[in-house]
Amino acid sequence: MTLSVPHLEIIGNHFIVRWDEGVLIEFKRLYAHRDYHIDAEIVITDEQELIPHLLGPVRSSITKTWRSIIRELSELSERDDWHQRLTQASILVQEAHRAGAPIVSLGGIDPPGVTQELLSGVIYEGMPTLVFGPGGIGKSIIGLNMMSAVHTGRPFAGLPVTQSNCLILDWETSERQTWHRNHEILEAQSIDPGPWPDPDFPMIERTGMVYYRFQSGPLWDDVEFLNQQIAELRIGTICIDSAGPACGGEPESASATLKFFEALRSLSNPDAPLQSLILAHVTHEGRRAGGGRAGSPFGSVYWLNLPRSVFELQSAQEEGSNYSDFALHHRKSNLGPLHKPLGFRLTWDEGCSIDELDIRQNAALVAGLPLPERALILIRESQTVSVNGHMARALSVGDMADLMNVTQKNLASALQRDRRFVLSDGLWSESADNW
Repeated sequence: MTLSVPHLEIIGNHFIVRWDEGVLIEFKRLYAHRDYHIDAEIVITDEQELIPHLLGPVRSSITKTWRSIIRELSELSERDDWHQRLTQASILVQEAHRAGAPIVSLGGIDPPGVTQELLSGVIYEGMPTLVFGPGGIGKSIIGLNMMSAVHTGRPFAGLPVTQSNCLILDWETSERQTWHRNHEILEAQSIDPGPWPDPDFPMIERTGMVYYRFQSGPLWDDVEFLNQQIAELRIGTICIDSAGPACGGEPESASATLKFFEALRSLSNPDAPLQSLILAHVTHEGRRAGGGRAGSPFGSVYWLNLPRSVFELQSAQEEGSNYSDFALHHRKSNLGPLHKPLGFRLTWDEGCSIDELDIRQNAALVAGLPLPERALILIRESQTVSVNGHMARALSVGDMADLMNVTQKNLASALQRDRRFVLSDGLWSESADNW
C-alpha cells in the first residue's frame, strides 16, 4: 500500500503528523539530551481501525530505533507500514524541533504592522513589561486588574485596551485568593464571570475570568507544558507574579535572570507573539541607594535592560479608607518616549473598581515623587512661553523651588543630572528628545 504525503502541524511544542489514510502521530514534551538524542511523549491513532487510539502516551526516543513500538503496534493493528510512517514522522519532527525560528531576510518579508498596544502605554504586543515596587504595595492586585481588563477587553482606569486571553502564573498567592480577587473586579463592572465562548475557537473553555496556574518552581522547568497550554488556549498575554521565585529564588544572579528571560522568550513564537507583565520586588538597599526611588529591582541591570518597558509603582492609603491611590512611573522605554506618571484609585465597594486619578489630588503621591518628576509635572502644566523663538513650556528654578518647597540648589542639581530637561535663558523646559 502506498503511503500519502505526511503533513506536519505545530502547536506550541506539540507536533502532529497526519496522513490522508487517517493515521495520526502526536509528539509532545520533546526533550533534547546532551548527546543530541530527543525524547518525546508519543500518541498514535488510526481512524480506519476499530479502536482509533492504538498506542500511548508512551515516552520514547525519536532518534533511536522504533523496534519496541513497532512490535506493540503489530499486535494491535492490521497495518504493516508502521516502520515507514514512524521514520517519516521522526524526520519531520526532528527537523522542525531543531530548526526553531528560521533565519529570514527582512527585506523579503511582508511589511509587518505597527506594534500593537494591548494596554495603552503599558503592555505592547510581543514585548515584556516590568512593574516593580516594595513588597506589599499592591502589585498583585494591580497586575490582576490589568490582566482582567485585557482579558475582557474593557478599559483599565481610562486607558484603552485590546482584548487578549490572559494567564496568571502565580508563585505568591493561591487559586482561591486569585478567584475571589478576580470575581470582585468583574463584579464591580457587572461582568459575568462564567462561560464566555470564543467564536473563533468554540472548543476552548474560556470564561470571563483570567486563566490561572499555581507555580512552585522556576519558570524554565515548565516551558514545555506551558508552551502547549498557551497554544491550545490561545493565550496572548501572561502575568508573572512574581519575578523572584520565577527565577528560582536568585533574581540577583545574572545567569538566573538571563535564563528566566530565555524561558519567557521561548513561550512566544513569530506567528503568535506573547506579551508579558512581570511583577518584581525592589530591595531595601536599592531604594536607599536611589534616595527613595529604586533604580533597578534586585540590583541587577538586566531587569532594566531586557524588558522593553519598565515602571515603578508607588501607593498611598489613608488608614481606615476603602480605597488606595497609586502612581505608576515610567522609568525606561525602548518603544518610544517616557510617559507621564499614570494615576489610579482602587476602591473596594460592591466589588473592586479601578478609576483614573490625577496624582496631584494625593499629596502623599506628589510629595513622594523624585524632584525631577515633580518638576516635570510643573513644567507640563506651565503657560506656553517663547524660548529662542520656539514655543515651549518652561519655568525658572526659583519658581519651581517655591512651589515644591525645596531649595533651589538641590532642585537645580537634580535637573542638571536629568537628560529630560534643558536650560535656556534661565528657564527649564522638557527636552525635545525625551525618550
